[in-house]
Amino acid sequence: MTDAISDTAAKPDPPVVVPDERSKQGYFSVKIRELKDVIVGELAQRGDWVVANVETNSFWPVNAQKQTYRGETIWILPITHKHFPAIAMKARPGIDRANCERILMRFLSILSWVTEHGMSVDGIGGGNLPRPMGRDKTFGFSITEEFDLSYFPESNNDKALLALALMREGRGLNHPGYAFLSFYRVLEVAFPDGRARGKWISSHVDTLSDYRAKEALAKLKTQGVADIGTHLRNSGRRAMAHAREEPIIDPDDPADARRLWAELPIMTSLASLAIEDVFGVETKDTVYRKHLYELAGFKNILGPDIVERIARAEPATHGTALDIPRINVRLRRHAPFDPLENLSPVEAGQDGSVLFMRFQSDDGNVQIQFGLNFATERLEFDMFRDIAMQDPGTADGALAVVVIKRFLDAFFCNGQLEIYDAESDALLSRKDAYIPVNMMFNDDAAKAELTRWEQLAEERRKSEIDGADS
Repeated sequence: MTDAISDTAAKPDPPVVVPDERSKQGYFSVKIRELKDVIVGELAQRGDWVVANVETNSFWPVNAQKQTYRGETIWILPITHKHFPAIAMKARPGIDRANCERILMRFLSILSWVTEHGMSVDGIGGGNLPRPMGRDKTFGFSITEEFDLSYFPESNNDKALLALALMREGRGLNHPGYAFLSFYRVLEVAFPDGRARGKWISSHVDTLSDYRAKEALAKLKTQGVADIGTHLRNSGRRAMAHAREEPIIDPDDPADARRLWAELPIMTSLASLAIEDVFGVETKDTVYRKHLYELAGFKNILGPDIVERIARAEPATHGTALDIPRINVRLRRHAPFDPLENLSPVEAGQDGSVLFMRFQSDDGNVQIQFGLNFATERLEFDMFRDIAMQDPGTADGALAVVVIKRFLDAFFCNGQLEIYDAESDALLSRKDAYIPVNMMFNDDAAKAELTRWEQLAEERRKSEIDGADS
């Protein structure tokens, strides 16, 4: 196969993608839009919409996002200057408004959990269209193109859902005392028995990794506080909730507020750890450290027996028919790259704990290979070695090379690889952003290379037309 893409520019100059190139490569827009420009497509379908208006101390997207939660379609409505950011759903037959509101609130708690920021609701409304509540706000908020919802856990445990709601509430409060109470209530949900709660705090408080929590703990220990759990209960939870006996939190005493602010990171970290430890709802940091998402979909396809044998570097594929689906290879927040859509599996082989799989386009011009390393839980892909494009000498072939080069340029500039089942559109694998090592992106060279192939495609097109007319 003639490799038409090995000359991908990857040398001097820092990674920069200019606005016109971003739009060509399928990036989302970062412009804050008017509500009328948001309520389009599915959002413009009239029905019984329920809308929760959101106040957040974090960033919010400028683009609408659709997410499935508990079998329902939830919309994240973008921030605008004249309306609240919001979440919304269209009530379907058989589900009343109260249930819709409850689902939206549960969804918001999960969203708060994965973004690790507070979110509160400033009224729930609705109508025949998903219109958020109006407001006039031209500054003072942070924006993002979209939420990363690649990890969005669901739980059927009522106590876990309550703990997540309390966690969201605590993160959204700007009063240290009430935030402290919310986080402590998470521990009460996880450990209703006070003795068990105190024992758990004592055995876990020194494992907290947040630097602010560590600093607060070190300060308490220098002050002679030996039993952290008892201190948090008496000087924090009880002192804030009651006023009949000492200690009492005095709202007019700035020293009390400063102390609670200082100790709040301890309670925040303990509450988060309890949700993960007791209810099994992992934080995004834990998910990142395990990176099981890189091979999760392929594990389901191959089955545990084959996966375990490969992980032990035992022969597992010889003489075995592997039912591997066609795939779409994409980059997060990019439009699909047509030559990398609907690729069929053509070869599989094993090298130790790595299962190599090669996919090919129907015309045979594009090939891409991945290594599934089940010992390290990693999807291995080398952009300089594992993808090749054969130029068939046609105008369409040259344009396909352009698209592949755009894919590689975008991947090099911190792209996040995603592999989908081409038939079901299920996400089989994803990787975190690609970080080049000892390499820099040459933007001018990359543009020149794209221009060269685009001009070649135009020349070939003219030649093909002339040939057809003669």
